[in-house]
Order: sequence, then structure tokens, then C-alpha cells
Amino acid sequence: MSRMFLSHSALTAITFGALALTSNQALALQPLADFLQAAKTSNFDAREQAATVEQRSWEASSALGRLLPAASARGVLQYNQYESAVQLPGAPRPIVITPQFQKDAFFQLDVPLFDLAGYHRYGQAKHLERAAELQREYIDSQLVGAVTRSYFFFVGASAMMAAAEKSLQSAEDNLRFVQNRADLGAATQLDVARASANVERARQDVADTNLSQKLTARNLTTMTGIQPSPVEEISAQSLEPERPLSDWLNNTDTPADRVQRELLAAAASGQKAARASLLPTLSATAQERLTNAIGFTAHGSIYTLQAILAWRLDWSTYANAKAQGVAESVQGIRTEKTRRSAADAIFEAYERVDTGIAKCRSAKAQVEAANKAAELADERYRAGAATQLDVTQAQRDAFAANVGLVQANADLAYARVQLRAVSGKLTTLQPAVTP
Repeated sequence: MSRMFLSHSALTAITFGALALTSNQALALQPLADFLQAAKTSNFDAREQAATVEQRSWEASSALGRLLPAASARGVLQYNQYESAVQLPGAPRPIVITPQFQKDAFFQLDVPLFDLAGYHRYGQAKHLERAAELQREYIDSQLVGAVTRSYFFFVGASAMMAAAEKSLQSAEDNLRFVQNRADLGAATQLDVARASANVERARQDVADTNLSQKLTARNLTTMTGIQPSPVEEISAQSLEPERPLSDWLNNTDTPADRVQRELLAAAASGQKAARASLLPTLSATAQERLTNAIGFTAHGSIYTLQAILAWRLDWSTYANAKAQGVAESVQGIRTEKTRRSAADAIFEAYERVDTGIAKCRSAKAQVEAANKAAELADERYRAGAATQLDVTQAQRDAFAANVGLVQANADLAYARVQLRAVSGKLTTLQPAVTP
């Protein structure tokens, strides 16, 4: 198989597309939708990104918590070496200023009133949370491509296995016929040797395709957790062309674009937060103190109210604001780069579909011609009008042509899904096979 690039929107969209794509692809093999749904929960990348989304959600909640009132309680048990007390005239007993065993309890409520930097930090955290959610969709879209590729590679490997077994059977039939002719003196030992060599080459093809089938099945199982069933029937790909390329390139709302837009908004909020750090903050504090060191107040319960205006100016804060401004510019460049990369990926996938259609047409015609040539070569040899070398070469050509058709069909099927995955249009997937 040729090497390809790996590439979820909502699960319903993927399921729709997968069912459409595999309507006649393989009768015994599970539908592609089953593998995609399983990959959503069992694939390592999908599980990691799901955990990252939860992490970003809690980080946003943490940033919000810094803008909300906060309550705290503190208890202090203190031993003083000396007790401090004073005897006032006319007082029945001394007034204890500082008891030797001092007990204090503090209950405090802090309320942020003005913290513009904290507000922007919360906005930044929300954008990062949203970016993580969109990144999950982006990873899922890549997962669609990866699972689809492995799925069709397994289907293709199964088809090549069937072709290799058929080729081996033809080679063995031919060897038996040649051996019978040699026994009657109508064929040479050279013909027998060539027929035997052809059988052994066919057995090597069976071994190679069997290995490919096992490896692709293993890869598909690793990504989805599902062991694929044997393939019983494979239908040809539809050769209908896609919509014009401009319809695909005009889409600027791909999963990758959405992620980068949120990251750009997060960078802008980070710059605003850094600039707002140069502004003062205003907060209010209410504290209740319970103590046995009542002093001259003669009250064991005392509350205080504070309004705190804090303003800190230093070079570090200014430099951080400048750094965040540059970070926003860097993210803007990354956004432009991602847009271009997405357009390039759409262009490549579209061209691969066009090329795949042409290759499938050609491969189909080649298979018909090669199979016909193999039949004619066998008939002519049995009639004594062709050599054993003609039969062997025709059988090899037929096998190679069938392998080429299998690969062309698999490449075309993957290219159609890849085009929709990179352009964020999985919901537009139409049936890609013909009955």
C-alpha cells in the first residue's frame, strides 16, 4: 500500500458519513461506523484530549474563583511567657490584656471589587477551555482519517489475499497440466521448472499478503479496540467526481481553523490581562475575631471592615505586558499558517480524489485486459500455440493488475473521507460505492 497522511466532528456526523461510505463495502466486516465509535472512547489520543478538556474546564473555574468572594477561618492557640494585666482603681479584679494561654479565632470574608487583570485572565482561561474542546474535535477528525485509512487498508489487504490465493490456485492448476503434458512427452522439463517457479512465487505472494492482512488488522484493533471480522465481499468505488475545488477551498471553518481562532482570542485576553496588571486593584475585607485577650475593650468578639486599594508598578509587570503582546502576534502568525496548511490539505485531498478516479478507471480496464490475456495464454498453451513462459507472465500480470485495482479503490475511498475530514464537512459524505 502507498504511504498516506493521517488525519470528529459530532459523532452523529461521523456515523452518518461512515454508514454512507460503507453501505456496500464489506458484508461480513463490521461497518466503518462501529470502528469510529469505538475509537472515540478507546483510542489513546481521544482519551488524552478528553482528559485535557476536563483539565482546562477546571482551570477556567479556578480563574473564576479568584474573582468571587472567598471565606477563610483560622484558630490560634498561643502560650505567652508572662500574663499582662492591669488593676484599675475601683475595678473588682485585674483586667487581663494578654492572657498566658491566649485563644483567638478569626473568620474573614474577602470580596474583590475591581480586578481587571483577573477578569481578563478568566477570559483567557475560558478561551483555552474552548480551544481544548475544539482541539478534541480536530483530533477526532484526524482519528476519522486514521481509522478510515486502516479500515480500507485492511479491506485492501483482504482483497489482495483473495487475489493471491486465486493466483496460486491458477499457478497450481497450470503446474498440474504442464506436468501431465511432460509425462506424455508433450512438454519440456523447462516448462515444468517455469511452472514450478511460478507456483513458488505465488506462494510468496500469499505469504506477503497474509502478513499485510494481519498487520493492518492489528493496527485497526489498536486504534479502535475492535477485532475486524473477515471480509467476504468488496464493491468497487464510485467514480463520480467531487464538487469543484473552489467549493472546498472557500470553507474557512475547518476544525484546525476553529482551534486557532480560540487560541488567538486566548492570546489577546492574555495581553489584556498583562496590561491590566498595571492598574490598581480594589477589594473589601470583613473579619470577625473571637478572643480571650479582650484588653480594654471588654469584648471577646470584635469585627473589622477594610477597603484595600493596592497598586504595584514594577518593570517585571511592564515587560510581561510587552511579552504577551508579542505572544499575540506569534499566535496570529500561527493562525495564518494553519489556514494555509488547511487549504493545502484540502487541495491535496481533492487532487488525490481526482487522481484516484483516473487510476481506478485505468486499473479496472487493466484488470479486464490482464485477466483476458491470462485466459487466452492458458488456452493457447493448452492448444500448443503458446509457451509456458507466456502463461507464467500473463498470470503474473493478472495478479499485479488485480493488486493495483485493490490499491486504487482503497486510496480513492480514503481520499474521499480525508477531503471531508480536513475541510470539516463530514456531514456531506455521500455513498462512495456502487452496488
